Amino acid sequence: MSRYLTKFRLAVPLVIQTRQLNGHRASIGSIGRSIYVRTYPSLLVQPDGSTITVRYKEPRAIIKLPIDMSTLSEAEKQKRLTLRKPKKKVKIEEEIEDTFDQDSYSHLWKK
Repeated sequence: MSRYLTKFRLAVPLVIQTRQLNGHRASIGSIGRSIYVRTYPSLLVQPDGSTITVRYKEPRAIIKLPIDMSTLSEAEKQKRLTLRKPKKKVKIEEEIEDTFDQDSYSHLWKK
């Protein structure tokens, strides 16, 4: 009986499927949702300066997260708050001094 089982096992072809996983697997696969929402790849910049590529609902190149003001020192808080305030526009009025003398060029005119 054991001889029959070994022959039977050898006669049945073994079907072994192996998955070849590599870096291209993520680009081929899809997002596992029933409804596909349009998302755009965006660069997320965290307050410490590190960056992550995320999917965002609007087409934005860079998304910058705000800094937690409670963790900053007083000098840094004041600096950040002054940068947030709108800058006053400086209006420069130029005085043009007219020293043009028309009579000094009268010899160039033809009558």
